[in-house]
Amino acid sequence: MTLTSRQQRLLWLSVGLSAAGYLAFALWSGWHEVWHAVQRIGPLTIAIALMLSLVNYLLRGERWRLYLRHVGHPMSWALNTRIYWAGFALTTTPGKAGEMIRSLFLAPYGVRYHHSAAMFFSERLADMVAIVCLTAAGLGHFPHGETFYLGLVVVLVLCLMLLRTELPEQLLRKLAGERQGLHWLAQVAASSRPLWRGGLLWQVLIMSVLAWLAEGFGAWLILRALSPDISLNMALFIYGFGMLVGALSFMPGGLGGTEATMTGLLVLQGLPLPEAVAATVIIRLATLWFAVILGLLSVLTLPASPDQPESA
Repeated sequence: MTLTSRQQRLLWLSVGLSAAGYLAFALWSGWHEVWHAVQRIGPLTIAIALMLSLVNYLLRGERWRLYLRHVGHPMSWALNTRIYWAGFALTTTPGKAGEMIRSLFLAPYGVRYHHSAAMFFSERLADMVAIVCLTAAGLGHFPHGETFYLGLVVVLVLCLMLLRTELPEQLLRKLAGERQGLHWLAQVAASSRPLWRGGLLWQVLIMSVLAWLAEGFGAWLILRALSPDISLNMALFIYGFGMLVGALSFMPGGLGGTEATMTGLLVLQGLPLPEAVAATVIIRLATLWFAVILGLLSVLTLPASPDQPESA
């Protein structure tokens, strides 16, 4: 399915506004500092970081294909990857909700909206679990860090246990009455439940942790070029915690919250403010904005209909 002209205009407007905001942030940090940091990091390190980000996107795409197979819609690797990556075009939306555009691309292939919504919700929670695992790496360096981590783990475990029961669906149906939106959410809850059981649960969680670990390792390589003393576990914590704050802020793509958190933590580690801001900008360009570019390219190469042959 291709987007209509109006949908394409809205897509480009969304990306353009987010990019403009990020450009303003980069200009505020000072292009001289960013360019100097790029020179210190070097093209090889940046290329490796981009490849590690690509590993993240490939693993998450394969996770999505597992979900599709589980709901009865197996799909080729190439088409699934294209559709999944197309969602990245709208990752700079509050809570990454724009990534649900995949539902539109999957509908012509028989995937019902409540199934694709359940998959989206489940992968968001899996990402949250993985990012919490990353933050655990460096929490021991902070006062009461273990207590904070334990609280997060308890919340996530309770969420997982709750999702494996019929309680969310029953509660939504009880509250629904004549409200069709809540009935639809009850369908989503019912469709989510099988995605958090059995071997699929462990496959998804392992793939999620590996995906975000790859991107976190790329962030460490960038930071190490600017601050050789920074440890891997601290870099993983800074990256993971920044992502966590950005996700909980519900700002478009975590913009603002992630950057402020990462910059602040880097300054606490002794990095001068201009270099901390420059490092944050480069890391986000190699992760968030790299994904957006791949998403836009994927949207442009999607087949117009299920009957159209897939390009190589």
